[in-house]
Amino acid sequence: MKWNSSYCLVAAAAFATGIAVDRVVFSSKAEKVATEGAPAGNGATRDPSGGGSRSRAMASRSGRSDPDREAHEPGEEDADGGSGSLRQAMERLERGDHIDATTANRLLDLAPAGREHRHILAHLAHVWGRRDGRAAVEWADSLEGTDRRRALESALHGWSEEDPASAAQYVAELPASEQNLHLVHAMAHRWAERDRPAAMAWGASQSDPAKRERAMGGVVSSWADTDPAAAANFASSIDNPFVKHQVLELAARRWANQDTAAAMDWAQGLPGEDRQRATESILRGVAEYTPERAAAIYEELTAALPPESRTAREYRHLAQEIASVWSSSSPQDAADWAMGLPDSGQVRRAAVGDVAEQWLRIDSMAAGEWIRQLPAGNVRDAAAERVVGSMLPTDPAVAFDWANSLSDEGHSTGLMREVLHRWSATDPASAHAALDSANVSSGQRRELNEVFGVREAPAPVEPAGSPDSETGSR
Repeated sequence: MKWNSSYCLVAAAAFATGIAVDRVVFSSKAEKVATEGAPAGNGATRDPSGGGSRSRAMASRSGRSDPDREAHEPGEEDADGGSGSLRQAMERLERGDHIDATTANRLLDLAPAGREHRHILAHLAHVWGRRDGRAAVEWADSLEGTDRRRALESALHGWSEEDPASAAQYVAELPASEQNLHLVHAMAHRWAERDRPAAMAWGASQSDPAKRERAMGGVVSSWADTDPAAAANFASSIDNPFVKHQVLELAARRWANQDTAAAMDWAQGLPGEDRQRATESILRGVAEYTPERAAAIYEELTAALPPESRTAREYRHLAQEIASVWSSSSPQDAADWAMGLPDSGQVRRAAVGDVAEQWLRIDSMAAGEWIRQLPAGNVRDAAAERVVGSMLPTDPAVAFDWANSLSDEGHSTGLMREVLHRWSATDPASAHAALDSANVSSGQRRELNEVFGVREAPAPVEPAGSPDSETGSR
């Protein structure tokens, strides 16, 4: 199962950043109110939602005494529409006020919809998670939709700051889902930052293969942040092939971010499939930022090989990886590079096909023009095949024409047959008309007519020695 460890790291960083920003915003605004006072009662900053009355109601429910209310800045609730009360409540929670589901839900009711609501939700869940992780995640689980996901991630983030082992065990007990597997990875990563051996032992003990894979990936991703060489060497020693492959790719990529040359030397020393996976991961990571450098590394890697080795499956896949990533940002440059690859061993054909697929997603018109000017042959056929796959769902007539443009008649017939089969399910008349007007051989027409249930008898073969056959032979 493919996964992206960077997502979890970015998510964790985003939560931490959001929390820090909230603290600055809350404290700075509170200080401003304290020093400057509320604006004159002209209503210029009044919240039209009527939050002020809700704030007063909450103040009453919280048991604030009359002197406390009198000490409250005059007009603050009117000016801020309840925001000041909400900030004060959040600040009190940070200082240790009691938190429970009722309190949390009341605070969310006070938060305006939109960005502020999301910030309050994440901040509240994080503060509560640090204080009582299990209670915080149970409350988060009671919410719905995106609020549930955001609160759960923030609560777990706070919990892991105080008790990473418990937070990790909690997510390991959740039902298997893609979102929950991301949480397993994130909690393992955070635990490993504090106690790598314990986190690694916990990850290896998971009986669910998917959870074990994500947990070990989280540990190694944390390790690779500080010592990518050691993490990479550990990854190559894992016995379980499924865990090993994912962790190996991650460690190789992280190492390459810090020292590409050293990572490549290490990868080339690995055996068989491990070498292939690690090298692909390194080149993919380099190509995302500097594709020209990835191409140069590939050329250095293959320059010392005998010609027959350069076209081996391993190096064909490396070329495809670079071409595919490069074409997502600069398809013309990627196409120019792919066309210079070896023609034998399907290396050029495979890379050009991947470029065509990516380019079609970005600019189908420009991609089509480029493919049309390619010389006839298997390389152009590879690109045209990608056009057929891209256009078939939306424009089967164009897909049919491209299928008919292939130079390999057998491959062309197979693609046209596929297009007609799918096209006839929605518009049989147009599909039949396209075949009738197509410039195809009699053999192709006979085979393609079978899509519409038409079976033509083959032309009779004259017996040897007949007058007609003798005439024809003469």
